[in-house]
Amino acid sequence: MQTFHVYQAIWGMENLPHVDVESDIDGALDLILAAGFDGVGTGLSRQDRREAVARGARERSIPWEATAFLKTADELAAAIDMAAALGAHHLNVQITQRLDRVSDAVTLLSAMERVAAQAPFAVHYETHRGRLTNDLMFTLRVLDELPALRLTGDLSHYPLVHEMPLPIAPADEARMARILEHCWAFHGRVCGSHQVQVSIELPQHQEWVAQFRAWWAQGFASWRARAAEDAVLTFMCELGPPNYAITGPDGRELVDRWHEACVMKDMVRGIWAQARAASAEAA
Repeated sequence: MQTFHVYQAIWGMENLPHVDVESDIDGALDLILAAGFDGVGTGLSRQDRREAVARGARERSIPWEATAFLKTADELAAAIDMAAALGAHHLNVQITQRLDRVSDAVTLLSAMERVAAQAPFAVHYETHRGRLTNDLMFTLRVLDELPALRLTGDLSHYPLVHEMPLPIAPADEARMARILEHCWAFHGRVCGSHQVQVSIELPQHQEWVAQFRAWWAQGFASWRARAAEDAVLTFMCELGPPNYAITGPDGRELVDRWHEACVMKDMVRGIWAQARAASAEAA
């Protein structure tokens, strides 16, 4: 049976008033599990944090996603070895160089894919601002050349980078649909045309919440149609601290970010249940 796991990003626990991820990873993990999340995610850049998360996840028997920030296939090989030794469930990759030519991107990703084929877990490439996948149209041209490429869909970056207004234009809907057809994992936040992270509860953002719900439903259904029967789809809530989170004149965040992460967890589980019910009816 296909399974859906919702993770919480350790980065998303930074600067919360009731959490100290710098000196008490165990406390953060316990809070995350008590809230009903299935696992966590953290970057590999900081030795202290990756080792603490790996140890804490192992002790609690929960899966975790590793994220690597890298530029070359050799760096990917090292990240795979590190994540495997630490016991990660899968590896999410942000390629930190932006290339001008699609052909150069294809050459780089082809080399990375040869390395990833030897990994003991899945390797996904994240759609993200400021990275190789910064531009939606550029990324789609890469996918034309590498149709088997597996993405982590952080959909919040493309409406912002391309200043997509609501309602989304048909051409942009078609482009986003193609991205969703290549997503094998998701990172979750809701953006607007000019802000990368907006509240999912405030009334002025509900049209964007509805748009993201529709995209996630589309992505989950696409994944269910192409994934193996025993596959696991992961969705990591990744509501980030300032400057992702919007702050007031006093520098404090305007909404309760931890509360909204928990709301998002329940939201996407509901979307998954609807996608599962729809596929059961179709069968």
